[in-house]
Amino acid sequence: MPNTFFGLTIATSGIYAASVNLNVTGNNAANAATEGYSRQKATQVAMPALRVYQEYGTIGTGVTVTSINRIRDSFYDKKYAENQSKLGEAKGKEYHMQQIQNSLNAYDIDGFTVEFTNFVKGLEEVQKKPADMPARMAALNSAESLMKFYQQVKTNLTLQQQDVNAEINDYVDKINILATDIAALNKQINVVEMTKSPANELRDQRDLLIDQLSEICEVQVSEKVYENGKTEYTVRLGTNTLVDNYDTVKLKVVSREERLDPDDAVGLYDIEWASGEEFNPQKKGLNGMLKGLIEIRDGNNGMKNAASPNSYEIDYKGIVYYIDEINKFQDALAKAINDIHMKGQDNNGNSTEDIPLYVKNDAGEYVVNPVLIEDPSKLATRYAKYQDGSIDDGSDNTGGIDDQALIQDMRNLQTADIVESSTCKEFLQSLVSEVAVDTQKQQTLEKNYSEFQVVIQNQRLTVMGVDKDEEGMNLLKFQKAFDLNSEVINVMQEIYDKLINGTGV
Repeated sequence: MPNTFFGLTIATSGIYAASVNLNVTGNNAANAATEGYSRQKATQVAMPALRVYQEYGTIGTGVTVTSINRIRDSFYDKKYAENQSKLGEAKGKEYHMQQIQNSLNAYDIDGFTVEFTNFVKGLEEVQKKPADMPARMAALNSAESLMKFYQQVKTNLTLQQQDVNAEINDYVDKINILATDIAALNKQINVVEMTKSPANELRDQRDLLIDQLSEICEVQVSEKVYENGKTEYTVRLGTNTLVDNYDTVKLKVVSREERLDPDDAVGLYDIEWASGEEFNPQKKGLNGMLKGLIEIRDGNNGMKNAASPNSYEIDYKGIVYYIDEINKFQDALAKAINDIHMKGQDNNGNSTEDIPLYVKNDAGEYVVNPVLIEDPSKLATRYAKYQDGSIDDGSDNTGGIDDQALIQDMRNLQTADIVESSTCKEFLQSLVSEVAVDTQKQQTLEKNYSEFQVVIQNQRLTVMGVDKDEEGMNLLKFQKAFDLNSEVINVMQEIYDKLINGTGV
């Protein structure tokens, strides 16, 4: 049978267990507002019973705390990480689509109308005073301003492309930093857990880093546990390993030697692994901030640049697409104006068939023909006439057209179908509407994923979160347990006092 003082041993184990539970509860309360913290719970079990040679056979020996574990659900963690990737992509796109919209709105349709009207008025002034060189220079300046109006839009978009490119570099650096931190935590976790002690706080830190990493790029995580407590933790980006337990594989950015699109900013980055293997989240279909930024920077609406062997289709309307649309508008407008101008004659009656009004400079920008800047008298303001007096306006009508025909035809370009069977105004309105719709779509996605993030996080918190009311109840429960076991010791003390001092046993 157990010795006379066995009751003290049992009560002492109860005090120790209650004390541990009070400490765990206190730790939970202290970390109630700590980001990524998982509430912890002490697991206590009855100690092996002692066999005694009595009718009752065995007697309990008390209680012991076997472990302190965090409470977490991997299912919710996975769902949260998946949503983080989609949310990160939507955030990046929504912000930069708003910037594209602002760039286009800053140079709106009314602004184009004013610029075009100024151009036509300049020609009319030359018509009134054919020999007035200042009037001709003013008309040429209006023509220059007309093209510069939308060249500035492209310049702003190119500057935005450079900003997005810098963000891509920053996020690649952040991935490398997070990977290094995860690998370091893997080692610390193994050091602790190979002593059979759960590394709860370290695991919380690692899971928080995975949440941050998944917002940048979609990840796949796996963990293999061995009998001795050692684990092998792997993080993959698609099919490539980023973290292999204690080791990491670095990513880097490499400036492109050739532009994928003629209007791309110089030195845009491609992402590679340290081995030189390409890593493109957009091609791999990996959601996240990186994919969103690449689609904003390089998105061409699925129109591969045939002149670039490295160009590829990106089915998204990003900066490249909107620059190409403005190029399309400028090409059509310049061609329409040049076609009319090259059928005219200058102030001296010479044909301007070899003198387009607009040409491209070395940077690929439309400018007024330097020949006209050098000699404004070569600007055409009327159609050329044949010897029989008919006018070469490009139509079948060879009579009844006065010297105002060229000016009028220039004016009519404002309402003529010259860009994809649309007028200039219709085309620009369509472009502005297009970017507004795309921006609204990303705003809706960002809102939806943000709301879903709250829902999933609340679901996670029902499992891992610290409930202040629950912890308060636990404090009372374990305090009562502590008091009860203390009372058992007091009772046992009185018994032993009576037994020893009162009976002399």
